[in-house]
Amino acid sequence: MAKTAQPITVMIIDDDRIFRESIQSLIDNSDGLTCPFACTSCEAALEILNGDFVPEVILLDIQLPGINGIEGIRGFRKVTPATHIIMLTVFDDDDLIFNAICLGAEGYLLKSATPEQIRESIRNVLHGGAAMTPVIAAKVLRMFTREMQPNGDYNLTRREKELLQLLVEGMSKKHIAGSLNLSPHTIDTHLKNIYAKLHVHSQIDMVSKTLREHLI
Repeated sequence: MAKTAQPITVMIIDDDRIFRESIQSLIDNSDGLTCPFACTSCEAALEILNGDFVPEVILLDIQLPGINGIEGIRGFRKVTPATHIIMLTVFDDDDLIFNAICLGAEGYLLKSATPEQIRESIRNVLHGGAAMTPVIAAKVLRMFTREMQPNGDYNLTRREKELLQLLVEGMSKKHIAGSLNLSPHTIDTHLKNIYAKLHVHSQIDMVSKTLREHLI
């Protein structure tokens, strides 16, 4: 008797109950797919992933309570690096798309995607493909083309570049202060100076610009 192929395991993370349950139902009723867990937050998902469950694909929203989806990518990459991550969100903002791709997401879909697009995207990432609708793929191409332009000179000091490197690696301000033997107040001062030089207003924007323009 021929061996039956195991279904592709998918985890959903979305705090919209109606949407979450509809996608879980879609997956569970699709040939070769199964969704054992549908979580409302990254924290709940990480608790499951720290157990024995290792999904092949995670469908991840961005706007979530607690840890947002962009920040969650880093945590999932540490816990289960072999799992493929597809963002499934209402946001088509260029920076969010770029951040997600840079941090390791292998796909980016809008919630307006059709059921067939969602199913195909799950299967595509398992075979090395990208999971994107044509509109998102065109955005990504334009962004990477734009980011290949010459970078600006922001006059960052050696210490500021060192701090940026640690932030990009995911280290907290508290741990950075200990690592560099600096006070938290000094770290905050450096961050304010970096924000001003890079013309950004948040840590996510700062890390995004650092990655886009290869500042370190």
